[in-house]
Amino acid sequence: MILHGSTPPAHHTIGHKARGLFRLQAAGMRVPEFLVVPAETFDGLLLAAPDAAQQRQHLQAFQLPAADQQAIRQVLAGWGFPAQPVVVRSSVADEDGAGASFAGLMDSFLNLTSEAAVWAAVGQCAASAYSERALAYRRQKQLPLAARPAVIIQRQLAAEVSGVVFSTFPEYPQEMAVHAVWGFGEGLVGGQLQPDEFYLDKHTGTRCHTQLAAKETQFQCAAYVDGLRQTAVPAGQQHAACLTDAQLATLFAAATQLEQQFGQPQDLEFVVEAGQPWLVQARPITQPIPEVVVYDNSNIQESYCGVTTPLTFSFAQRAYATVYRQTMHVLGLPPTRIKAHESTVTQLLGLVKGRIYYNINNWYRGLQLLPSFRQNKADMERMMGLEEPVDFVVSQRKTLGATLRLLPGLGLNLLRLLRAFGQLKKRVPAFHAHFRAHYQRFYALPLATLNGAELRQQKDLLDAQLLQNWTTPIINDFFVMTTNGRVNRGLQRAGIVQPDEFLSRYLSGDQQVASTQPTRRLQALARAAWPQAALRELVLAAPHDLHAQVAQLAPDFHRAVEEFIGQYGDRTVGELKLETATMRVEPAVFYQYLRNFLLAPPAPETETGSPLQQQARQELADKLAGRSRWFRWRLQRSLNQLQQAIRYREALRLERTRLFGMYRALYRAMGTQLTERGQLAFPEDVFWLTEPELLAALADGATPLLPLVAERRREFRQYAQEDVPSRVTVPARPADAPPLPEGAIAGTGCYPGVAEGEVIVITDPGGDLNVSGKIVCALRTDPGWAALFPMCRGVIIEKGSSLSHSVILLRELGIPTIINVPHVTQRLRTGQQFRLNGETGRIEVVD
Repeated sequence: MILHGSTPPAHHTIGHKARGLFRLQAAGMRVPEFLVVPAETFDGLLLAAPDAAQQRQHLQAFQLPAADQQAIRQVLAGWGFPAQPVVVRSSVADEDGAGASFAGLMDSFLNLTSEAAVWAAVGQCAASAYSERALAYRRQKQLPLAARPAVIIQRQLAAEVSGVVFSTFPEYPQEMAVHAVWGFGEGLVGGQLQPDEFYLDKHTGTRCHTQLAAKETQFQCAAYVDGLRQTAVPAGQQHAACLTDAQLATLFAAATQLEQQFGQPQDLEFVVEAGQPWLVQARPITQPIPEVVVYDNSNIQESYCGVTTPLTFSFAQRAYATVYRQTMHVLGLPPTRIKAHESTVTQLLGLVKGRIYYNINNWYRGLQLLPSFRQNKADMERMMGLEEPVDFVVSQRKTLGATLRLLPGLGLNLLRLLRAFGQLKKRVPAFHAHFRAHYQRFYALPLATLNGAELRQQKDLLDAQLLQNWTTPIINDFFVMTTNGRVNRGLQRAGIVQPDEFLSRYLSGDQQVASTQPTRRLQALARAAWPQAALRELVLAAPHDLHAQVAQLAPDFHRAVEEFIGQYGDRTVGELKLETATMRVEPAVFYQYLRNFLLAPPAPETETGSPLQQQARQELADKLAGRSRWFRWRLQRSLNQLQQAIRYREALRLERTRLFGMYRALYRAMGTQLTERGQLAFPEDVFWLTEPELLAALADGATPLLPLVAERRREFRQYAQEDVPSRVTVPARPADAPPLPEGAIAGTGCYPGVAEGEVIVITDPGGDLNVSGKIVCALRTDPGWAALFPMCRGVIIEKGSSLSHSVILLRELGIPTIINVPHVTQRLRTGQQFRLNGETGRIEVVD
């Protein structure tokens, strides 16, 4: 039987490849005419054979029944055969599936111009499902060895250009990859030819970057001979792009549509005939597509500037997770839903080369729990100071029924939040009183005399009483975020073009903001010290025992300093980094600040607002002069609410600073314990441990930590020498890779992972193929290598395409792979020890 037409059969096995052609037709794509010989045609023959070898032999000798030949003959005549050549391809039942592509493992037969060639190709094509390489692949993928081959016969296009489209490029999922060569695509997918590479932005289709190859040869039809032959590319085309912008736009539109319609990224093969792209294959991309994660520190760098330590990061990560869980609780989310978002909550921060970043993806996912995702997203981006929005996470559209079911819960949560906003005037003072009680209790403790278990108990007490009771600051932060957004929109309607800049002036000089109090108190202490010449000179001289000498020289001033440190001793540059030596840890830090105020006569105290504030208030009055009373009242009310909320926020952030100071004191005490036991060399080494590592070491008392600390010090010292941008995208664009030092060996990474071991250089497939446990280095590879791939540790290919069949197979098998390494088969020698990094493309000698 044969299957022909536009509707896929319901009760016949045709394989994913043939089904993909039917789907392409249904999607309105330009697809060459085809017919299918279903797998049931070969079932009786396969059942009669005792093993794979016999099955292969029977299929090779297979002849189509006369009725099928006649039916095929009539279809081919409608295509213009034999003047119009045809192609015979496989479509095994489990070929081109979501988890197994069989890329290039079955035989294809091109440029067939006689009936005898077509009948023979059908059997040969079906038999290739039982080839050694196909069976080896099945074993590796743990698939049944009993293949069920169907066969496709398709009208062959006059290929001017052929290529492959990955609708999502696995190495950088923000791009679509298009690789193309002149002529037929067998040289590209087989790895013999270097293609032109085009990378298009996934959202817009604009070309991100292009790499043109020197295309000296191509595969073309041979006159009166079945198959293809390699011919020279005309000189004028060898360095020209083989695809036009219009053709790329057509391919982009088709690939985008198919990815959305089929529900997953697609691997498409295309042929250009008479200037028009035709699709000849569609299958899912089998390699897992990594999530594109954006890390941004535009805002958080204010708190965690530069390189930090493992203890600070692990504590900050836990603190953010703890607070975010409380946020979801404040919003009225049920515990089951909160637990469902645990993977998001615990990964709100990322550590990039020793620096703390926001994981922007997860912050956006958290906002999806709120109504009006887009508006909240814009408000959060404004507060975070994101210079460029991120669109990887979008609002999830809900059906009308789902929306109606959610409305009561959303309404209740909104009422809870509004009620909490209205209670801030009472909640904030109550929070300060609760915090102050624990703050005073903590600093009355004799930390130096507590043992490891007692220190752990104090940490747990801080967790339970303060860190896990942070709802008031959360509610106020929500209020600041939403009010700031409302004020910005109101200012824009009033005619303020740059509302953020305007607000910075309007809110400047606020004497009630807590963050200004330490500076004002320092200025007061400087004014008190200035008339005392001896004290002033002592502070400017800054001897190592300055604090003790101040106590002898000016006891009253010393008491004032102690009082200042008791209240503001944790507020300093880098105050949220636990390793920072604050004024409380080292009083000399206080005198460094004070010294700056004593280099010249201190300015007199002033209570007047700033000129910028007065200017902004007048500007607003002018803008509102012609507006309605209701509009003026609402905007002024929102501005007043925002100003008060910011005052609350700054006072609550001071409490956060003090909380971090208490944890700092605890961890330093734990470091002292570990140093006394000999597990650390110095108490400050505690900061090179993560929080779980620290608590585990404190509990068992025997964990060797010195080598770990030394390694971390070296690692983070290297990070401090590197320049890292404020936004980091993982995986990074290939074009963003840093320049390589002279003499370095590198190519294009195709599958991440590090492989280390002995290299075997293979330039002749008939030579030594003992690749077990080794790194294969080859000039080119093709799917025929599939039986070798599973046994090797890594693969280095001198020339090839990241979209070729052999590279697709290597990705499926999870083998670190690098391609396009210039002259690598001449630079490496069999028996040498090398390390390859399939992500960066770097290859290094192992001493």
